[in-house]
Amino acid sequence: MTSLRRLQLETSWGELSVVGGSRAGDGSLILLPQLHLALDAGRAHRALPAMTTVVISHGHVDHLGGIAYWASQRQLQSMGAARLLAPRAIAAGIEELLATHARLEGGQPYEVDVVAAEAGARFSLRRDFDLVFFPTDHWVPTLGSRLVWRRHRLLPEYADLPGEEIARRRSAGETVTEEIEADLLAYCADCGPGVLLNQPQALAAEVLIIECSFYRPGDRERATRYGHMHLEDLLEAIDRLQCRHLVVLHASRRHRLREVEKILDERLRPLLDCPLHHLIIDWD
Repeated sequence: MTSLRRLQLETSWGELSVVGGSRAGDGSLILLPQLHLALDAGRAHRALPAMTTVVISHGHVDHLGGIAYWASQRQLQSMGAARLLAPRAIAAGIEELLATHARLEGGQPYEVDVVAAEAGARFSLRRDFDLVFFPTDHWVPTLGSRLVWRRHRLLPEYADLPGEEIARRRSAGETVTEEIEADLLAYCADCGPGVLLNQPQALAAEVLIIECSFYRPGDRERATRYGHMHLEDLLEAIDRLQCRHLVVLHASRRHRLREVEKILDERLRPLLDCPLHHLIIDWD
């Protein structure tokens, strides 16, 4: 079985593990194991069933091809209920697809709650994390997602008080903390350069995961036609990238992996103020 790439990225939350692999047309699978979250499930992989929430960005098979395996394995291993979030335009179709697979297996319906999402919608992932969806400019309805970390911190005016006094005031009903949010990660899914113009909050996330499908000059028109990113689009938007880590994925099969890595090293990495990573692999 193909080995996924593994990144350990320093963030304000701590070290964030990002595991996955991506090739345009072959499959994109992005896992955040600490949060039991998959951002697209385009391939069946043994690491996938442990994810209790799966986000599907759009209806192309290379982004949802692993969901039946995921649901079936969770059922087989009695792993409990799970949730799948998908754009409203395809949510009913995904529900039908999973129901068909369950019938073909001759078993009970899968314990998967399919939830329709729209741009601007916000869903609680767990007590301290939310998912917020935004539109991309792919050629079919597609949602990117931001992972928002919510936490409380002591109000500045209480910073010098002893702990016992803070506890007393809290018990008396005083508000002693404030909630703050940080965009820990943004996943842009399949997208064209419009994301670079229209989603500044995503570009400022600590970890920005963005596609770059094409690299050769002659492929720029192809990238535009199919709603994908070309290397030149990223190079022209360098000043807009405010991320702490840039993660590139989804290279076309028109490019060999070594070619892509060489181009990234020579043309993109020297212009960045942050570390550059990639999740591009050659699936078996």
